[in-house]
Amino acid sequence: MSVPAELLEHAVHPNRLPDTEWLSQFRARNDGREPIMLGLGERWEGIPAALVAALAEAPPSAHGYQLSMYGLPRLRTVLRDYIRDTHRLGGLDDRYELAVSWTGTRSVMRDFAELVAAQRGDGPPPLALAVAPSWDYAGVLEQAGFAMAYLTPGEGDGWLPTPDLIGSWRPDPGCRLGLVVINAQHNPTGLQWSAASVDAFIRLAAEHGAAVLIDDAYYGFIAPEAEPTSALAQMVAASAAMDVPWVAVRSLGKQFNCNGWAIGAVTGPPGLLDDLVNDVRARHTYNHGAHLQSAMAHWLSDRPAVEEYLAAERTAYAVRRTTALDALTRCGVADIVAGPANPYLLFPVAGDRRTFLRRAATEVGVLLSDAWPAARRLGPHPGRHVRMYLGREPEDLAEAVDRLATAELLPVGVHR
Repeated sequence: MSVPAELLEHAVHPNRLPDTEWLSQFRARNDGREPIMLGLGERWEGIPAALVAALAEAPPSAHGYQLSMYGLPRLRTVLRDYIRDTHRLGGLDDRYELAVSWTGTRSVMRDFAELVAAQRGDGPPPLALAVAPSWDYAGVLEQAGFAMAYLTPGEGDGWLPTPDLIGSWRPDPGCRLGLVVINAQHNPTGLQWSAASVDAFIRLAAEHGAAVLIDDAYYGFIAPEAEPTSALAQMVAASAAMDVPWVAVRSLGKQFNCNGWAIGAVTGPPGLLDDLVNDVRARHTYNHGAHLQSAMAHWLSDRPAVEEYLAAERTAYAVRRTTALDALTRCGVADIVAGPANPYLLFPVAGDRRTFLRRAATEVGVLLSDAWPAARRLGPHPGRHVRMYLGREPEDLAEAVDRLATAELLPVGVHR
């Protein structure tokens, strides 16, 4: 039985996640092929063996209540050093503090937005600005009282938010910018923003008195030959001259193929982080999962092993990206977006995107996602692209493209 089949629930209906319905329909066809899961950014395998083994070494104290809302102290200490070194924060230690997230970075984003929104006055909901197409920031920020706005780079800009485009953005009359999302290793395009673009976003936030949310979900994924843009380092360096509330989150689950552990780093100004972890977050959750945090601390302490693992992952994703890109190109697909900074690529489809996604899943067992990865509409325009996750082996990616081509689902020669 494949891992996706183990996760399907058949006793309770309906299931509101379309992927589960489509996957069940494909399996009911019983055509002998396994589904190829290229929608969710989830591998269900590939976790470092040493990280799993460290679970058996968790001390008894890890299985009870924890006393620090900053996370297990041993992990917080190791993780602070790791973030300092990988984000190049040396010499700036007094400007930031770090906490562990044990509820996933999405939860931290929601709590930060609530903290920021509580400080605003009366009037219409403040705007939260993100770059289109976008991850589901709307599902997080709208709950806290923000209204979404999107900066939409054109294909002429290479899908990248240029400093000029950022500098020219203005809120609609009667609206106020309340928060700026910086996702420099951008989901879903996989493109990396320049340091100049990150600086332009920070200046835009300062100009409008807006908060900054830095989402470093894929900071560790950049291709082997590239240097990651550290939005966190730029924010910390600028913070002394700018009175801007900010928080940066970095997922460890994505980096080490253990999404279900929900462990990440939360970095921010010391006073703000204190309010965030000891007030806002303490209202709805306590520090738990310390056995997972203990294992992560053990794993991160062996920096050479961590770097060896990540180097192999980056190389593997570069091969997977090239495999998928070449396969689509050979089939005549144009306008593919395949940046080096995260494990996705985008390609255009003809007609309605949801119809394409349903047919790809139910007819040939290839599960993809929309470029706007949510069941509801998020963005300001329909667009043409869907998102392919690159976390499968190269032969699986090639087979997925072959299945789509054989079923005549690929938009051969489609151009804008």
